[in-house]
Amino acid sequence: MNGTIIPRRWLVLVLALLGLLSVDPALANKFETIGGGVAGSSGFKREWLQNFFLVVGGVSLLTALLALLVPHYNALYLNYSNWKRSFAILVIISAAFFLFAWLL
Repeated sequence: MNGTIIPRRWLVLVLALLGLLSVDPALANKFETIGGGVAGSSGFKREWLQNFFLVVGGVSLLTALLALLVPHYNALYLNYSNWKRSFAILVIISAAFFLFAWLL
């Protein structure tokens, strides 16, 4: 037991169950249902997807800039050894997400 009252695996199990139970059930009614859903919910869904694509595109663009600015100093990134390819791939991914947001 290593001097603890409750073993760590039980704490992890309890925290995992609390995490599963803490999901907000109100989110279930914000999207369209089989019967047609709440009026105006498709606009809400479109706005949410646009914001999601913009945020993911911005994060991809930020990581592309980091790949360009610090090419050899971070071993956690793909850009440690081949930073040019990493920069190109992240810029393409960022452009794709911005395009998806614009097309919605």
